[in-house]
Parts: sequence; C-alpha cells; structure tokens
Amino acid sequence: MADTAPHPLATPSSYADRERYFISSGKQISFQPIPTSIYRLAQTAESIKTKGTLWQLNPSASDDPSITNNTFDVVANYPLFAARYDSPLVSGNDSKTIYWEFEITSLGYSGTPASLAVGFVVKDAGSETTAANSNGSLRPYDQTAAPKSLSGPSLLWHSSDGGVYDNGIKVPDTEFQAKAGDTVGVGITFQFDPSIPMIPTRDVNDNPNAKASKFSKSLDSKGNKTTRVAEVKDLVAVPTKVFVTINGEEKPIEGDVARAFVSGVTDVFPVLVVSGPGVSGKVKIGEAVGFGGEGGLADAQLAAQGNSANAGHKKSRFSKVFKIPAGSAWFGGVGMGSGGG
Repeated sequence: MADTAPHPLATPSSYADRERYFISSGKQISFQPIPTSIYRLAQTAESIKTKGTLWQLNPSASDDPSITNNTFDVVANYPLFAARYDSPLVSGNDSKTIYWEFEITSLGYSGTPASLAVGFVVKDAGSETTAANSNGSLRPYDQTAAPKSLSGPSLLWHSSDGGVYDNGIKVPDTEFQAKAGDTVGVGITFQFDPSIPMIPTRDVNDNPNAKASKFSKSLDSKGNKTTRVAEVKDLVAVPTKVFVTINGEEKPIEGDVARAFVSGVTDVFPVLVVSGPGVSGKVKIGEAVGFGGEGGLADAQLAAQGNSANAGHKKSRFSKVFKIPAGSAWFGGVGMGSGGG
C-alpha cells in the first residue's frame, strides 16, 4: 500500500571545507549501495582516468521475469546544492546552477519492461533508515515503479515517456525522449531575488593548511580563509528554474516546477531510479559531464581549478553579504521561514 502521509524534510547539513570542495566540484561523489545483486555501480578504467565523478551502472545478464517489478533508487553521498552555503541569498550571486547527467547504454532487455529515471531528491528526515522488504520488491512502500524516490520529494526525468516528474506527478508538456546511446541531464538554477532581504551569515574558518585558491571564498580581518554559512532557521525560498538536456541540447521547462521542495532551503542530492532488469549506463558528475551550459562542464572545470566560490554561479552586484549588528532584529521579506514556498 502506498504511503501517502507527508514526511518532514531533512535539515540542511553543515560541511567541512574538504566536503564543500567535493560538493562544488562534483569530485568523489558516490551513491548508496544498490539493494540488489542484479545491479552494481562500478568504477572502471575509464572512471579512473575521468576527472570528476563517473560510475558505470552494470546489470547482470538475467532477464528473469520474477525481478521485472523490482525498483530501486539510490542517492548520492553529497548534495550538489548545500543550502546553508549555496543559496544566492547567502552568497549574493545572481544564481547557482546544479547539474548532472546519465549516458544510456541500455534501457532493458527485449520484451522485458524496464525503465530509468534520473534527477534530484530532497531527503525526508529519517530516510537513511529506509530498507528493502522481503516480498519481492525493493521498495518498502509504494510498490509501483513510479518515477519517484522513497528518500524524499524528487524531480526526475523518466525514460518511459520522456516526461519530467515532480514528486511522482508528470509536469505538463514535458516529452523529452531519449534512447540507448543518448545522454540525459537534469539541472536546477536557484536565482537571486532582490525583493527578499539577504540572509544573515557568519564566517567559518577553513582548513588553514588548505590552498586558498581551492577552498576559500573570502578572508577575514586576520587573513584567515573563511566560508559564509547561514543558520537553518534563516533560510528562505528563492525562485528556481529546471531544465533537461538531451545530448547537450537544453530543454527549458516552463512554470514553477518543484518550488515546493526544491526552493533553496534544503540540500539537493542526485538520485538514480531503476525499474526492471537490463538498464545500464554511466553516471556523470562534475568534469565528467559533457553539457557546457550553466552548471555543466565549464563550471565544473572552474570548480576543479579551485574557484569554488564562483563555479555554477552568475556574479551579482549583491555579492557583498550584509552583516547584522549584534543584538539587532532581522525582518524578513517574501517567503520568509525555512518552510517558505
């Protein structure tokens, strides 16, 4: 029986400077273990030689009908958007774009239903404890092969019809078909809104032994390398845009897609959803991607060179973050509150 009860979202996390570098550059990203022996995510000789993150999704040779209805979804170990650091209302930049892609090599065996979905998820609180059950499905609830994640609200491109699914509901007028041999990417742009007051921030010191060009975003009065961070309670929603790419061709999506949960107040993770046997391909993040637009290869290369403050960002005239005098009140504007829509 499907679980339709709402779940609270996980609280945005804080990250050490080394982790922030991985998040910004897309390097050394891994995924949860796949809960079935039918599939595995593996590193290959190509993976080792590829900058950024590349995983090969390998299926077994089995096309046993008894596994056809098995569906799993796995989430990355790091987000690509860390809300407490990456919100444009924290950084002051015009926008922050995140993006990753999947190169399809197979969409299943002939005559055996199978599908692939790629995109992003915002984790439910407690989602790490979700486990498979023993009734033949890898999903403990929602037994259908719906294009959604069990780890939380998701935004996914689905191979069955080329549609984009906002938490399991198809977004109108999205028909971006792809086949074996194609590469599909999903991106989200978080935009600065000058009508909303800047979020108050504090600076945290980075590793003093780290290279300034790689980890720092600013220097304090004593010359220490620092990063701006906001408190969870101060995060507010920002406008977002979503796009899909098919073989590097960008497909903008009209409307305020996924704003209810992908709005700049939560960490946003890559997620991979597979149903049925025989699906295979390559996960590409950071410098492994081919798309050159916002959030794609050019930004990943910039981050890998150490300019993580600007990777994925458009520079804004609001880039100076306003500090709040000690003891002063802070009055919010549109969308105030960590749950703003």
